[in-house]
Amino acid sequence: MTTCLKIGNWNAPWLAMRFGTPLYVYDAEKIIANFRRIVSSIPYEPKQIHYAIMCNNHPKILTLLLDVGSSLQVNSLQEYMLAQQCGYSKQQISVTTTNISPRDMKRFITLGAHLNLDSLEEVEEYGEITSHYGDHPLIKKEIGIRVFIQPGMLNQCATNKPYDPKARVGIKREKFPEAKRIAKKYGLKITGIHGYLASNVLDLEPFLTLSSYLADCAKEFEDIEYINFGAGFGIPAKPTDKEFDWGGYGQRLTSLMHSVSKYFGREISLKIEPGRSLIGDAGTLLCEVTNVKNMDTWTQIGVNCGFGIFARPYIYGQNAGGWHDIVVANKINSKPKRLYTICGNSVLQNDFLAEDRLLPKIMVGDILAIKNAGAYGSVLMSLFPGYKKPTEILVSEAGIKTF
Repeated sequence: MTTCLKIGNWNAPWLAMRFGTPLYVYDAEKIIANFRRIVSSIPYEPKQIHYAIMCNNHPKILTLLLDVGSSLQVNSLQEYMLAQQCGYSKQQISVTTTNISPRDMKRFITLGAHLNLDSLEEVEEYGEITSHYGDHPLIKKEIGIRVFIQPGMLNQCATNKPYDPKARVGIKREKFPEAKRIAKKYGLKITGIHGYLASNVLDLEPFLTLSSYLADCAKEFEDIEYINFGAGFGIPAKPTDKEFDWGGYGQRLTSLMHSVSKYFGREISLKIEPGRSLIGDAGTLLCEVTNVKNMDTWTQIGVNCGFGIFARPYIYGQNAGGWHDIVVANKINSKPKRLYTICGNSVLQNDFLAEDRLLPKIMVGDILAIKNAGAYGSVLMSLFPGYKKPTEILVSEAGIKTF
């Protein structure tokens, strides 16, 4: 018996018919469950979970997360303004970016934002700007710094990424004394450190190694108030992938933060920045089959979305980091019949969404569901070559909200 894919309590083919395709669908209950799982896995207090807004910046999703107690991580002035428009306070917004312009830095400063600065030059720039305001009460004299991390520089690091001689993000540990000298020159306090290792990592060990390294780095700054352990927590893509061990990670961070707080003789705040792990598996992209094409040795399935609508398979490789499970939404329980290669509708020769997938017999008009499309999907849309922006909806037990 053929049944349909459900997203939350809603039939995916009905959603496709009601709102048209391509269609991004986000499951509100799944987002909330993901957030609460992360919070409960880390018993340490005080802590803040800063959702990385660059994964998916729709105001309805940001408001949903605000309601359950989330904070935000932003990477630009535009994201900061959006966060404030959605009701987040300055204390709930962490700003970590790179190559910030003097103009944007000045604007952040006048808004009272707290910045994690990426270089010695940025620390100098921040000091120069704030020096012109004297002791103005709205101008923050406290900063965080982003610590330089190389995938290959930490022992037991298992991110499978080679050492990159031109890795560019963050301040190297041997330059901490210079950072402190510059800060002292301008009357600044370095109150936090931030570290980021890699993207979509499922192994626990790299994060444990990173957390220990950042804890050691924090002890070099007497005014530390928080350690931000960053992001990069993965979600399973293939059936053989394992879940990230949030319980093991939370226990390690809790033990580590108690030790750090004891070292300083005061409570030090813990921050992390889950992005894709919060929103990725809560999103599904629905698209329609527009063409079934015999390529002699393989069968091409053409759909009404591609690189311009969903760029991840093209950017990260549809057989590598851009691999996404795809099902026929209106034939969810039908037995697989044959191998299909699913191709996008851009003019790019290698606009492949999935290659050699065993699926039920596919016909024009069928609805395909691309799973784990909640993060780095809509935010990467270029609409190339000239397509209309697809509808996006947030579904919940209470109803449907369109964006």
